[in-house]
Amino acid sequence: MTYKEFLETLEEVELDLDSAAEALDLEISDIESWDEEEEIPKSAEKWIKKEKVEFSELHNTNEDENFEDEEDLDDEENDEDQDLNFDDEQEDEDQDEK
Repeated sequence: MTYKEFLETLEEVELDLDSAAEALDLEISDIESWDEEEEIPKSAEKWIKKEKVEFSELHNTNEDENFEDEEDLDDEENDEDQDLNFDDEQEDEDQDEK
């Protein structure tokens, strides 16, 4: 992995050079001194890949859970529609009585 790829991955996982320096026990200037086209140290590559996996796991959505939430919303919307229909029916009944 090159320094450029490392920076792109840092951005993907919403981290900055301060976080990387702290995690890798390096100075920011040490990281910035890496050549863009050359390979970064294996320890840094291993760390950023681990961060990417953890980031993905944290932001992974479970479709089944979302589906249940959508069902609840649909039920609420149907209830609202029924309430609206009830009002229309009540008005019709009032007019029939007159």
